[in-house]
Amino acid sequence: MKKIILFTTLFAIRYALSAAAVQIETPSEIRLVERYQGGVLLSAQMSYGTTPIIIVSGTHEDMGRQYGYLLAEQIHESARTLLLDAVVPYGLDEQTLRTMASAVWANMLPFVPVEFMEEIKGINAGAAEKGVILDEIDLAIPIVLTNISDMSDKKALLTGMSSAENLDRFGFTCSAFAAWGPRTVDGKLFSSRVLDWEPGTGIDRFKILAIYMPVDAQGNSLASYAVAGWAGFIGAVDGMNEYGITLSEIGSENKREKIAGLPWTLMFRQVLEHSQSLEHAVKIIQDSENTIGYIFLIGDGDAENFGAHAWSPGAAAIEENADLTAVIYADDPIDRDAVWIDNQGQPVMVDGKPVPYGTPLTHAVLRADVAMSPEIRKTQVADNGPGEEGSDGNPLAGGSYRHRHKSQFDALVALETGASYNNPYSGAPVFPAASGKRLIDPQTALELAASAAMPESSVITIVYAATDRAMYVSWENLENGKWTASFERPFMKIDLMDLIARNAR
Repeated sequence: MKKIILFTTLFAIRYALSAAAVQIETPSEIRLVERYQGGVLLSAQMSYGTTPIIIVSGTHEDMGRQYGYLLAEQIHESARTLLLDAVVPYGLDEQTLRTMASAVWANMLPFVPVEFMEEIKGINAGAAEKGVILDEIDLAIPIVLTNISDMSDKKALLTGMSSAENLDRFGFTCSAFAAWGPRTVDGKLFSSRVLDWEPGTGIDRFKILAIYMPVDAQGNSLASYAVAGWAGFIGAVDGMNEYGITLSEIGSENKREKIAGLPWTLMFRQVLEHSQSLEHAVKIIQDSENTIGYIFLIGDGDAENFGAHAWSPGAAAIEENADLTAVIYADDPIDRDAVWIDNQGQPVMVDGKPVPYGTPLTHAVLRADVAMSPEIRKTQVADNGPGEEGSDGNPLAGGSYRHRHKSQFDALVALETGASYNNPYSGAPVFPAASGKRLIDPQTALELAASAAMPESSVITIVYAATDRAMYVSWENLENGKWTASFERPFMKIDLMDLIARNAR
């Protein structure tokens, strides 16, 4: 841990002195590595090395078998890295972690759709064909860790597991925005997904872009989609589908929580497979069994209708705890009316007046950890939430609000008005003052997303050009003891529809 702290401290100092513009790269070549049944493993050639791309198709069992066969060794090594390098050194031995994961997984299983269990069986069968033996818990551990990372009280929910508090650092402290219409070039939707998580674990060695082309049990095609992640992480921590639906997530600790429910990373895959519109995506999330505190940002580039009268891009933020789901759109009354409240939901008065903290905008939605819904906020622990013991609940004092939420709002306002905007961490200029409004394009969107990323823990940064079905993605890198944040590395541009077409070649 001391090494990681040293590396990230040095990085923060260097970052404070200079903030270079983000770089975009299109792979110089995409090579075929291996083909198996309906799946292919590709290698995208980039200036910094290669990035694997896997394309799988068919039923979930088919896709699992292809995934397991083509990535068998990487899945096995990724699981060992997560266990031995990321978790075990901090007080959880391997057997304790597997026992904990098994207990949590057993609570989740009644809510896991059968197709994902079939996929897990397919992965194990495909890996076995390559001579690599995996079990269900090898694949469940990443799902479990990503779903319990933001539990407010791990010790209480993981009853009898005294080492549970050692997982406290595995928390998602993320950010996301979406913008469209008069804010962007040609009105197209751009959205972001910044994943701030435990840095420098070595898991970046197993980064992979996965393209899923699923069919249902009757052979009917579902939506194809892309997920940036790691080999063996079969849930989605992000994603974009062929209709221009994009997904982002922010951990948002809340006192109202439970384990038994649908893991959000599998729910994301359901959304990507079954959504053709923002309304479809929102309904799937609303109908899912909630677990702990989360904020999701859903974008819809309405790709299939671009250029037609029916074209209607948009976005929504979804705030959850175990019992409640709030859906908040652009310039929403919930956002406009958000004020500092106590743990009873009552406004806190300062000089006889409530204190507003909402950031409503037309044609834009943005989020970090703080909730705008008063029913969600009053039990929220994240970001100085009133649900935290001893907290005054002031959202304006929250680090996430100041550095990631309000900063994105300020950036969007600056782009609209021509004002200047500086990085909230370093103070370095991001958007200099201009004579008038500046429209968001991929480069601008990436610079905005990068400015909100935490310099010491940004492991994946993505901008979705949803209307164009393009994706710009970068992972962290740990090499020779030097850690580099995701946004400091070149962003790989991928064309989803081109990759889908490659599977038929």
